[in-house]
Amino acid sequence: MRICATFRTTGVSAGLVAVAAVCGLLAGCSSGGADGGGARSAATASEQAVAVGLTSAEQVASTLERSVSTMTTTVVYTAATDPDHLLGTSRGYLSKVAFADSRVQPADVEGTKVDAVVRGGSIETFATAAQAHARARSIESGAQGTASAGEYHYYVGASLIRVSQVLTPAQANDYELAASSLG
Repeated sequence: MRICATFRTTGVSAGLVAVAAVCGLLAGCSSGGADGGGARSAATASEQAVAVGLTSAEQVASTLERSVSTMTTTVVYTAATDPDHLLGTSRGYLSKVAFADSRVQPADVEGTKVDAVVRGGSIETFATAAQAHARARSIESGAQGTASAGEYHYYVGASLIRVSQVLTPAQANDYELAASSLG
């Protein structure tokens, strides 16, 4: 399993850094190994998610909470409550949860919804790892100047872990370490 992260971008060079981050994701997250293959098949990605025993966003969140003591799951979404209207759609995720991180200060998230990624994060689980990576790229390409600009992204199998940009890189690293321990 490979864990990848995107980092905050600010200032005039934000566009160039965002392009570099996407390129880094594409290059750094390929699964080319000794066989020289660059892309995983959908079956391999699904098998990886099953192999670690975490096939839903709720399972990933529950496992991460054991390693990241400041994390608390706040919402388990259904198709009716998903604010992005992607849950259960052909292009969307299979499950999604929101979580809070107690290190995020109330003043930093004043006026945001209780389930906003900025309050801690969210976990979205897809049918394949490729779909999780595509979702992250979609968020990154549309994020300039929005609340999701600079959020951290980590992967566990076919799950995308989105972590608040309010956290420092060292704090977000707790999620990266926890995610990497799941593989």
